[in-house]
Amino acid sequence: MIVLVALLLRLAVITIGHTYRITPRRDHFQFGWEMGRIARSIATGHGFSSPTDLPTGPSAWAPPLYPYLLAGIFKLFGVYSNTSAWIILAFNSIFGALTCVPLYRLAERIYGVEVAHAAAWTWAVFPYAIYWPVRVVWETSLSAFLLTLVLLLTLRMQHEPPRPRAWIVFGLLWGVITLTNTALLVMLPFCLIWLLHWLPNRSRQLAGVLLCLLTAALVVSPWLTRNHAVFGRYVFIRDNLPLEMHMANNDRLTGLWTRNEHPGNDPAAMRRFQELGELGFMDEKRQEVGEFIRQHPGKFIWFSLERAVYFWIGTPQATIVNGYDLIVARHVTFFLGSALAFAGLWLTIRNRKCGACLLFCLLVFYPLPYYLVNPFPRYKHPIEPEMLLLIVYLFWEARRIQFRWPIAKISPEPGAAGRASFPSTTRDTK
Repeated sequence: MIVLVALLLRLAVITIGHTYRITPRRDHFQFGWEMGRIARSIATGHGFSSPTDLPTGPSAWAPPLYPYLLAGIFKLFGVYSNTSAWIILAFNSIFGALTCVPLYRLAERIYGVEVAHAAAWTWAVFPYAIYWPVRVVWETSLSAFLLTLVLLLTLRMQHEPPRPRAWIVFGLLWGVITLTNTALLVMLPFCLIWLLHWLPNRSRQLAGVLLCLLTAALVVSPWLTRNHAVFGRYVFIRDNLPLEMHMANNDRLTGLWTRNEHPGNDPAAMRRFQELGELGFMDEKRQEVGEFIRQHPGKFIWFSLERAVYFWIGTPQATIVNGYDLIVARHVTFFLGSALAFAGLWLTIRNRKCGACLLFCLLVFYPLPYYLVNPFPRYKHPIEPEMLLLIVYLFWEARRIQFRWPIAKISPEPGAAGRASFPSTTRDTK
């Protein structure tokens, strides 16, 4: 029922709110940004290539799963069409709704049934959780589902000593995650270390870990083989990190929102991109950002700290409503969500709940790569189901707090002998 309500609500927003009518500016660039460009190239018969506005040859700009899915929809329903937009946003919404299931089971294992119900229903109807799948053509909703699912499987394997089949399924899931969003791989070593720590017969479980890693490697090996064949050297899944770091770390800009260096925005960079090809262009940007870090280590550290703050309180972005810029309100809203999630994490650790260490690693280590690049809000969405779970648990525990408010004793009026007087009482208020 929760999943059904969540899905119908998201589909209603897409249909009634016309969110599928994506702006055609810059030749529909907001329709998936670089992933949309790659999907267009695939759908028009040019292969996995050209992630920007002009042809630039073979690409490994993004993990392949979502662009190929988007390309299949383009092939069937038209490139950048409203129908394609509705279908891909509906696909996002399906996984946004399905996230309720692993989130419920995860909460049930850690906190109990009541918190599980509250967390799942909150995720189903919370407007911010609805926003990403119905507005943004990106893999954020799929990533959130996969990450929540893998955390659930980790806890399940902890309590049920896994057989080889379970390790294979675990490896398959990590392989799919790698082909969807490589940033989520940050959690892989923590999940494996967690299992090795808690499971009995550690030497036997080490064989299971190796089986998991082998399975994941087999899943991603076709894409690695493709990259080696296309570029003539080893490229692990994607290659655009040097450009992302360069756009966020150079001596001409401020370390935040520096998209002017992007080939899609800078004609000179685009010409260089076409001249060198994608891999040569990324090599050049790697050298430039490395030189900047060596010459300006203080700036790099400051930029990284600044981005770490903005990851949790929202990046500085004009938020105009009826002529008023609500940027301060935007920062406060993001900050409150983050602060409440960390308070819930502290309470989870304090109460020695199962999985507290995993949730700690998720909030502390997952964001680290994004402190090096522009911390767009959508990058945080994969961990937001767990953040919401921690907030729900915090409020659930807060209901136990009681405040005692003294009520003054009512003195009898003069001459009112025998009249009943009320003793001093207190009232418990939850």
